[in-house]
Amino acid sequence: MRDAQRFLPAAVLGLGCVLLFGVREQEKVPPRAPMATVQLATPGFQTKDIVIDSAERAVAGMSDYVMRTFQRDSTDPGFSVYVGYYDYQVQGKSIHSPKNCLPGAGWEAMESGVRPVSVDGRTYPMNRYLLGKEGAQALVYYWYQGRGHVEASEYTVKWNLLRDAARYGRTEEALVRIVVPVDMREVRKGQGKVVYARADSIATALAAQLVPRVGAVLPPAPGA
Repeated sequence: MRDAQRFLPAAVLGLGCVLLFGVREQEKVPPRAPMATVQLATPGFQTKDIVIDSAERAVAGMSDYVMRTFQRDSTDPGFSVYVGYYDYQVQGKSIHSPKNCLPGAGWEAMESGVRPVSVDGRTYPMNRYLLGKEGAQALVYYWYQGRGHVEASEYTVKWNLLRDAARYGRTEEALVRIVVPVDMREVRKGQGKVVYARADSIATALAAQLVPRVGAVLPPAPGA
């Protein structure tokens, strides 16, 4: 009984989202600028925009996106940044949580948690996952951003979505994700602590840049 009570709020919220999105049309809100205009200060890195094929994009459902890799040279694993924007969300067209999608791609979560990141004097929560696959590892930071919110918790995101849909008829939102490959050669040399700290440093520095720069291309918050 105690377990059932613990999961009741999530069940009620999920049912509320289904009912609301099924009966109320949500406003399609375009961004102020394309996601591809989001730029980062990364001197010394070469960038490449990755095109997501139409089939994958149809499954993901985003209305706009940028997926960009950053490398110093061809031997450098670098890192990648993805921003997927949804101009509205309804049942069948909503953001897919990376924690559900990544295992389907063969990645296994080795560590998971929430890391606070300081951005211009404010602190925001970011999901932090260390993933493993066939001897490779990658550090992933991701969060949800839109309508004036920057959140890590899927539960909080759904609650905000339900509230803003009911109050404003708006559900637009972006998923922002950073992937930093782990240098396994250095880990095998016993330098794991240094390697993971470096990956975290890269991810947090990128997140601190991305929050305001993504916010600049997103629509103004309702009531702003």
